[in-house]
Amino acid sequence: MATIHDVAEKAGVSIKTVSRVLNGATEVSDKTRERIELAMRSLEFTPSAAARMLRGRPTGLVAVIAERLTTTPDSSEIIKGIQLVCEQLGKVMLIGETGGSAAIASRLVADMRERRVEAILYATPFHRQVELEPLMGGTPAVLANCFEAAGRYTQVVPDDEGGGYAAAQIVLQAGHRKIAFLQLIQGMVATQLRLRGFHRAMREHGVTPDAEWLIHGADEADANEFSHLSDAVDRLFAKANRPTAILCGNDKMAMRVIFILQRRGLRVPADVSIVGFDDFRLISEALDPGLTTVALPYREIGELSGRFALEQPPQEAATIHVPCVPVMRGTVSTPPSRTTAKDKR
Repeated sequence: MATIHDVAEKAGVSIKTVSRVLNGATEVSDKTRERIELAMRSLEFTPSAAARMLRGRPTGLVAVIAERLTTTPDSSEIIKGIQLVCEQLGKVMLIGETGGSAAIASRLVADMRERRVEAILYATPFHRQVELEPLMGGTPAVLANCFEAAGRYTQVVPDDEGGGYAAAQIVLQAGHRKIAFLQLIQGMVATQLRLRGFHRAMREHGVTPDAEWLIHGADEADANEFSHLSDAVDRLFAKANRPTAILCGNDKMAMRVIFILQRRGLRVPADVSIVGFDDFRLISEALDPGLTTVALPYREIGELSGRFALEQPPQEAATIHVPCVPVMRGTVSTPPSRTTAKDKR
C-alpha cells in the first residue's frame, strides 16, 4: 500500500505539504494541491481511518459484533436493518462474527476500537441476556436483540410478551377457546415472555387455559430440538377433549405440527387452526395455505439500533421494545362446529 512518503515523492513536495492537503489546510496553492491529489489517485493512496480520527475527523466506520448472526437466515435481517441506516448516513459497516465465543467478542471489540469506529452494535440471533466485557469505553454502543442486566447501554429488543398476547388474540378473536401452546425451549427469555402474554390475553377473554395443553415443543437437550414434537402433539389429541387451535413457538415448529396433523388425517385450518411465530418467509409463505404467524421485527430492531447509535443516542441508557405484529394468512379459521368422524375414533 502506498504511504504518505510515496505521495510526497511522486508529487515532488515535502511530507508536510501532503499532510496539509490531507488536513484541508488552505495555505497550499491550487496547483500544488492538484499535483498531490493526482499523485494520490495514481498511487491509489487512501489515508487510514485511524489517521483521520487522530486529525479530529470521523472515520465513517460502524462496527457490528455479531453472535452467530451471519449464519442464522431469519435473524440476519438485523444486519440488513443496520446496513440500511449506514447507507443512508454514508457510513461503512464492519462485521465481526464471534461464533458465540466471549474471547473472540472481546478481541473484536478491542480491534474495532483501534480502528476508531464511530459506534459499536452488539447483536444476537435470539432475544437473550448478555454479559459484555470489556466495556466499550467512550464509543457509542447499542445492543440489538439482546440486553444486559446492568443496563449500561441502550438495548433494542422484541416485545415478546406483546407477541404472545397477539398470537393468542388471533385465535381468541376467531372464536377459539380450546387453545394449546407448544412453546420454545424452557428457560429462554422469549418463552417466558410469550407465555405471560398468552395468559394475559386468555384472562381478558375469560378463558382458563388447560395446563396439560401448555407444552414445550422444543428440547435443547436433544440434537434435534423437535425430536419429541410428535409425542407432544399426540398428548394434545389423546383424549376426547381436544384443542381446536395450537400456538407454536416458531414457524419451523408450526410447519412440523401441520405435517403431523395431516398424517393424523386432520385438516388445517378446518379441523385445527395453527399460529406460528417469526414470519420466517421461507416457511410462512411457502406453505399452502400460507402460515398465519406473528412477525419478529428483526429488520426494525437493526434499523432502530443503528439510528440510536448514529443519529439520536439517548441521554441515558434505555430499553426499547419493538412490537411483534400479527401476519394473517390461511391457517386460522373459526372453530369446527361439530366433531368430525375422524375425531371420534
